[in-house]
Amino acid sequence: MKKSGRYIQKVQAYRCDNGHRFTRSEREIWDDSFIETVVFVYLRCLSLNTTIDIIRMFYEIEILTKSLILDFIEAVADALPTLDDIDGLFHPVRSGYIAVDGVWFSAGKEEIVLLVAFDPVTFDIVSARWEKDETEAGYELLLTDVSNKLRATNIKGIYADGYKGFLRALKRLFPTVPLQMCVFHKELRMGQIVPIKSVKVSKQLSPFQKHDIKVFQLLFREVIYAPTKDKSVEALERLKRYVGSDTHGYEDRFLKAYRSLVHNFKYTLTHFDHPEMKRDNNLLECFNGIIKPRLDLMKGFKIQENLDRYLKLFLLEYRFHPLKESRFKDRRGKSPLQVAGVILVPYYNFLTYLRIHLNFNYHLKST
Repeated sequence: MKKSGRYIQKVQAYRCDNGHRFTRSEREIWDDSFIETVVFVYLRCLSLNTTIDIIRMFYEIEILTKSLILDFIEAVADALPTLDDIDGLFHPVRSGYIAVDGVWFSAGKEEIVLLVAFDPVTFDIVSARWEKDETEAGYELLLTDVSNKLRATNIKGIYADGYKGFLRALKRLFPTVPLQMCVFHKELRMGQIVPIKSVKVSKQLSPFQKHDIKVFQLLFREVIYAPTKDKSVEALERLKRYVGSDTHGYEDRFLKAYRSLVHNFKYTLTHFDHPEMKRDNNLLECFNGIIKPRLDLMKGFKIQENLDRYLKLFLLEYRFHPLKESRFKDRRGKSPLQVAGVILVPYYNFLTYLRIHLNFNYHLKST
């Protein structure tokens, strides 16, 4: 099978002195172009059954099975270069700013976290690794890799959440690098504690309760979106007084949300001392929205080797996939690598581009 369809292949037949007959073929039954077409379709639809349906419709023949697609995926993932190889080949330009996050997903019966560091300006991935927990040691390995690639003196600022293990690793490796905690994440956390979304739709909340929630939200937003550091501190004091007053009926929830805001509050103010940094970094959510559906496919994986394969495949796809929905015109239609200054010839399947550019082949274990 080739990308353009099925071809009849002639082979040479042999017979030994004992009368046994065998054939010899110098070519695989699956052409590289067909293998990467199937894998690319899978990466776009994220479903084995849908991939089978699309290929069957296009070629009008029953040719694929789920196990065969998985063999194709393993062969492609094994042949592809690593993230570090891509850096060495294409030399993407780094802005000097790093966004760090941990994305949890299920792999077999275990919960796994993908620790990732990427450039918030270019959207390109700098380093990634998976761990069984968000530990200080795991973040230290991630940040060490970032330091080796960018050099510590070239790192201008870091965006991240306030996870304790990360903060300890950050203080050890980059004690002088400014850290900005995304205020948008602070607001998201507040929305998980206080029923903000229920104000418009809930019929159980009384008008007074809805009013209290709206007031709390307004005071909370005045803190994190204040125009100056002094006004932010003043707004925090107003929020504290409101939480401690007896004018509302949400003492426990308001207090919990307030404590969540106060925790590492100083890191939400970093952008005032470093105007080149933003107060929020919604790229974290954008990245999670792209990678999380792919990570959810790993629930059936049982061995580490497959986990490494799929993560490499998904992360490479992210780096080469155009950002078609970007609201920024200078990024729209470009892949993270292209935003990072890498000049790439036009391509429609990044797998084909890499295979031809790097001159490698796919080798199926079952053939």
